[in-house]
Amino acid sequence: MQTIMEIFKDYGGTGYYTILFVLSLIYLGFAEEDKRVKTILVYIPAIMLLLFFIPVFYILYNNLDAGTYYRILWLMPMTVVIAYAGCKAIGHHIKAGVILGCFVLIISGTYVYNSPHISKATNPYHLPQETIEICDMIKPAEGEERVWALFPAEQVHFVRQYTTTIQMPYGRESLVTTWKGDPHPLYTLLQQEVIPVDELSEMSIEYFCNYIVLLKTMEVEGDLEEYGIKLIGETENYLVYRNTPVEFW
Repeated sequence: MQTIMEIFKDYGGTGYYTILFVLSLIYLGFAEEDKRVKTILVYIPAIMLLLFFIPVFYILYNNLDAGTYYRILWLMPMTVVIAYAGCKAIGHHIKAGVILGCFVLIISGTYVYNSPHISKATNPYHLPQETIEICDMIKPAEGEERVWALFPAEQVHFVRQYTTTIQMPYGRESLVTTWKGDPHPLYTLLQQEVIPVDELSEMSIEYFCNYIVLLKTMEVEGDLEEYGIKLIGETENYLVYRNTPVEFW
């Protein structure tokens, strides 16, 4: 039960919208007369919310898809219920209701630009500039076959958003620790404090990696050149290598 409460607390954030949602359900439960609307906006969300807090339901769900229980909350139409209840409640006092509604929204929200996860975009793609520089350096020309490249874990999501012409040996399945299954061997290799060049070469050939991208802070044991891994470019924080033993398709 403690885990369920933690998931619900994390989802609710400051808690204001959760409170508004529950109050809206209660209000519509008494005020709404249309049975179809009441079924969609009151009964179904209320049942889903009730099931969410039942430990047996949590156990059954977790056995099917561990680590994603919070997605149950995505199914609840919180914004629709709050908006509908608000419009219904202030329908006869529009001016006062709008002012009150704006006040509630202001005190219950947060200024998103204060978040450490928000930063000014440096390009139209809203992606790290280094990701674009690296991809432009190694992506195939139009009409050519796609290439394979090994990237450090923090770049995987961004590469996929920018281009589909660059394939990677591992994706999100290796990055999410709560998902079942072992991480990709190359992902595990790049997590080591010192990366043996012989293992890096052998495994990158096995998984057909035409390019290898490493952080400049990564420590490598051995000579990359001896294994045909040649430096072709760099960015502020990354080194880009051509893995010559692997031919292009």
